[in-house]
Amino acid sequence: MKEGKIHLIDLDFEYKMWKNHIDWFLRDLKIIRDRNIEIAGGKGQKELNSVEEMVIEEWEDQLKKMMGRIKTQEQELQYYNKDFPVTQDHQYIQEHLGLRTRMEKLSQNVIAKISDLIKELSI
Repeated sequence: MKEGKIHLIDLDFEYKMWKNHIDWFLRDLKIIRDRNIEIAGGKGQKELNSVEEMVIEEWEDQLKKMMGRIKTQEQELQYYNKDFPVTQDHQYIQEHLGLRTRMEKLSQNVIAKISDLIKELSI
């Protein structure tokens, strides 16, 4: 936001940050899966149970769906001038705020789950 105006480029910045976070979460979940495979091969303590593995799959699905939603929103915005200012009650702002809320909640949940899984698979 510049001087109280919301420009579409401001939304684009946040979309880039969210996509980066989603990529990061997906990489972390892959590392956890790889660690679980190592453990299952006898190189550690106790492997994850099937419920925990299903939870990882569910988080991956949610992250991929959110990535798709963000990309759709970006594609819709590309037809407009990025420096075009909009008001707080503009459709794009309302959609963006809804995505922000969903992304914040998803991020908090995934971070908590990743933390739990790391503790589960650590020494």
